[in-house]
Amino acid sequence: QLNNPSPPAIIENPALIRWVYAKTQNVYPTFRPTPKTSFLGAACALGPLLFWIFVLKADRDRKEKRIQEGKYKRPFSVFF
Repeated sequence: QLNNPSPPAIIENPALIRWVYAKTQNVYPTFRPTPKTSFLGAACALGPLLFWIFVLKADRDRKEKRIQEGKYKRPFSVFF
Protein backbone atom coordinates (compact mmCIF):
# COMPACT_ATOMS: atom_id res chain seq x y z
CA GLN A 1 0.00 0.00 0.00
CA LEU A 2 2.79 2.43 0.79
CA ASN A 3 4.71 1.91 -2.51
CA ASN A 4 1.64 1.97 -4.76
CA PRO A 5 2.05 4.70 -7.42
CA SER A 6 -1.64 5.60 -7.15
CA PRO A 7 -2.39 5.07 -3.48
CA PRO A 8 -5.87 5.35 -2.02
CA ALA A 9 -6.74 8.60 -0.22
CA ILE A 10 -6.59 6.99 3.23
CA ILE A 11 -4.57 3.97 4.28
CA GLU A 12 -6.52 2.39 7.10
CA ASN A 13 -4.71 0.87 10.03
CA PRO A 14 -7.03 -1.47 11.98
CA ALA A 15 -4.96 -1.23 15.16
CA LEU A 16 -5.13 2.57 15.06
CA ILE A 17 -8.90 2.49 14.48
CA ARG A 18 -9.37 0.17 17.51
CA TRP A 19 -7.16 2.42 19.65
CA VAL A 20 -9.08 5.58 18.68
CA TYR A 21 -12.38 3.84 19.44
CA ALA A 22 -11.12 2.66 22.81
CA LYS A 23 -9.88 6.14 23.72
CA THR A 24 -12.98 8.09 22.63
CA GLN A 25 -16.11 5.96 22.55
CA ASN A 26 -15.49 3.31 25.16
CA VAL A 27 -14.61 5.37 28.23
CA TYR A 28 -17.31 4.60 30.79
CA PRO A 29 -17.78 0.82 30.28
CA THR A 30 -14.19 0.34 31.49
CA PHE A 31 -14.57 2.63 34.52
CA ARG A 32 -14.71 0.82 37.86
CA PRO A 33 -16.06 2.73 40.86
CA THR A 34 -13.74 1.99 43.75
CA PRO A 35 -13.38 3.61 47.16
CA LYS A 36 -10.37 5.55 45.85
CA THR A 37 -12.22 6.98 42.84
CA SER A 38 -15.26 7.75 45.00
CA PHE A 39 -13.10 9.61 47.51
CA LEU A 40 -11.28 11.53 44.77
CA GLY A 41 -14.57 12.49 43.15
CA ALA A 42 -16.00 13.72 46.44
CA ALA A 43 -12.78 15.57 47.27
CA CYS A 44 -12.70 17.32 43.89
CA ALA A 45 -16.39 18.24 44.12
CA LEU A 46 -16.71 19.18 47.79
CA GLY A 47 -13.16 20.18 48.70
CA PRO A 48 -13.04 23.61 47.04
CA LEU A 49 -16.62 24.36 48.12
CA LEU A 50 -15.88 23.59 51.77
CA PHE A 51 -12.60 25.50 51.61
CA TRP A 52 -14.27 28.71 50.37
CA ILE A 53 -17.11 28.36 52.86
CA PHE A 54 -14.55 28.16 55.67
CA VAL A 55 -12.49 31.09 54.37
CA LEU A 56 -15.49 33.39 53.86
CA LYS A 57 -17.07 32.43 57.22
CA ALA A 58 -13.81 33.07 59.07
CA ASP A 59 -13.42 36.45 57.40
CA ARG A 60 -17.01 37.41 58.21
CA ASP A 61 -16.62 36.31 61.86
CA ARG A 62 -13.34 38.24 62.20
CA LYS A 63 -14.90 41.37 60.73
CA GLU A 64 -18.01 41.04 62.94
CA LYS A 65 -15.81 40.69 66.05
CA ARG A 66 -13.88 43.84 65.12
CA ILE A 67 -17.17 45.71 64.54
CA GLN A 68 -18.50 44.68 67.97
CA GLU A 69 -15.23 45.76 69.63
CA GLY A 70 -15.45 49.13 67.89
CA LYS A 71 -12.14 48.72 66.06
CA TYR A 72 -13.68 48.60 62.58
CA LYS A 73 -15.94 51.18 61.05
CA ARG A 74 -18.15 49.87 58.28
CA PRO A 75 -17.69 51.81 55.06
CA PHE A 76 -20.85 52.90 53.30
CA SER A 77 -21.28 50.88 50.14
CA VAL A 78 -24.28 50.60 47.87
CA PHE A 79 -23.21 47.26 46.37
CA PHE A 80 -21.73 45.37 49.33
